[in-house]
Amino acid sequence: MAINDVKISQLPELAIADVTDETMILVAEDGLNYQLSVDVLVEYVAAEISAERPLGEMSLTAVAPSQTFTGSGFTQITAFDKIQYERDMDVDITTDAITLSNTADYRVTVNINAEFNNNQGVEFAVMLDGVVVESLGTIQGRGAGKPVYIGGADIDPLTAGQVITLGAREDAGASVDIIFHKVRITVEGV
Repeated sequence: MAINDVKISQLPELAIADVTDETMILVAEDGLNYQLSVDVLVEYVAAEISAERPLGEMSLTAVAPSQTFTGSGFTQITAFDKIQYERDMDVDITTDAITLSNTADYRVTVNINAEFNNNQGVEFAVMLDGVVVESLGTIQGRGAGKPVYIGGADIDPLTAGQVITLGAREDAGASVDIIFHKVRITVEGV
């Protein structure tokens, strides 16, 4: 009996434990090598999609009340109101922090859209355990009603238990009130 004469029901059935990228290629290329149930295929695709999502992400979905920053040091940005993703780490919008569960290399990406009440310059940074580890640079405010965009990304080896937050400080020794329109911090494994 030729392979083309074999009914699909007579072929071995793959369980989710047997499904890998390699076996999926064999199923797609040869077509008749294995029997693959829809449930197994759905579970495989869902796992692949999940693996591509960030490990941790929190964001601001509505305009936040004004927060004051001075030049005396970095103040934590406290504008988050939604957990987008939380997998293998603790994402906490009540403390505006992400706590790592595993030691690994991570990419931390930040996007901020905000307006300053004056034309002061403000430095933004990613902080680790309250200490600046990556400056996003100083952004010059344009005044009330004129939002600016701040963004950046960095890859670092980080340790389980470390806490990631965002901070800002006015750069000339004065103070500035900032209204955050959108804020997002994303942590991905690399």
